[in-house]
Amino acid sequence: MIKEIKLKNKLLALLIGVSDVNEGTHPITDSKYALQLLMMKRKTGHVFAKHTHKIIPRTVPTMQEAIVITKGKLLVTVCDRDGTYVGKYEVSAGQCLFVVEGGFGIDVLEDVCFYEFKNGPHEDDKVLL
Repeated sequence: MIKEIKLKNKLLALLIGVSDVNEGTHPITDSKYALQLLMMKRKTGHVFAKHTHKIIPRTVPTMQEAIVITKGKLLVTVCDRDGTYVGKYEVSAGQCLFVVEGGFGIDVLEDVCFYEFKNGPHEDDKVLL
């Protein structure tokens, strides 16, 4: 399940669940995004070849973030870069919210543990809306 969260026709975020994932590797994000997200489902015994990636200069003008919930539940308020309200979305264990562009706020609905990924380098660049 992938729910697109948009304001007008602009994609701001993706809410991703794992309930209907087929076997294999599935790109979730556009290959031009600063932060790449793949979903993988593999059976016991599958082997990924040892690998690394080429060091190449990368310039990214925007911050993208992904929140992966391992336990509990959040209520995430999504807005555009100007703070215009788009909606509130529950994000629970096993789900991922991928912020393509815009902003968000978080209310903890249940004790929660989650990972937050963002493209770096990390700077003190947070703008409160």
